[in-house]
Amino acid sequence: MEALQYSAIRKVKEIVGRIKGMDISGYKDDFVARRIRARIIALGLETLGEYIRYLQRNPSEADKLLDSLSINVSEFFRDPWVWDVLKDIFKRIIAEKKIKVLRIWSAGCSKGEEPYSISILLHEILGKRISEYSITIYATDIDRDALRSAEKGIYNISSLRNLSKSLLEKYFIKIGPATYMVKPEVKKLVKFKRHDMIKDPPFMFMDAIFCRNVLIYFSRDLQEKVLRKFHMALRTGGILILGASEYAFGDALKMFKPLNTRARIFMKI
Repeated sequence: MEALQYSAIRKVKEIVGRIKGMDISGYKDDFVARRIRARIIALGLETLGEYIRYLQRNPSEADKLLDSLSINVSEFFRDPWVWDVLKDIFKRIIAEKKIKVLRIWSAGCSKGEEPYSISILLHEILGKRISEYSITIYATDIDRDALRSAEKGIYNISSLRNLSKSLLEKYFIKIGPATYMVKPEVKKLVKFKRHDMIKDPPFMFMDAIFCRNVLIYFSRDLQEKVLRKFHMALRTGGILILGASEYAFGDALKMFKPLNTRARIFMKI
């Protein structure tokens, strides 16, 4: 991409930021450029300059571009082997806790597959003892439409391919030929909330933070900023779970130590 095009991409970021009152300057230029190209095609436009003029005349386009920047493709128990590792770690955390309170944050939760997976994992670990615990899974995203969908808890069978038949029957209600709804006891642990992890203050005193496959779309500086926020949000000994292509680096290496490098699981020092 030529320098002039990079300048135009940053111009789009500024316009969207002004319209929506949020800073997206930290999103990688190449990532934003791909989403803009998709919007140009969808609108039947031809050039980046035309798109900028369209955006200035049609503020509602800022919402559509922001929606496209939200990565809403997920599934239950994504990378199942990682969840096997997490099951052992959560068993240890629960055994070590003196107070029966668990606070977990699913940052960039998309349409709810991840926080509901966490809820199911905890139900499997604790069984009937789960009623003895105060558990809150804070599930956040900047995409309001994704959050509304998540709150309904209705999913196509394709999102559930990593669940065994027994887990599917135990935690879901079949409501259509290939459609399932999460049972109330799974929903009960999850609180959905719109939250901008870049701009808004972090949730505090977390035992675990999940932020998988989100940071890869941010610039290095923005990744470091978010990792510092997560460090602040976690209690000492709390764990951070990143995506397969993400890693703690820079100052974060002084704030976290790896628990399982392959699974991208870290502990707050």
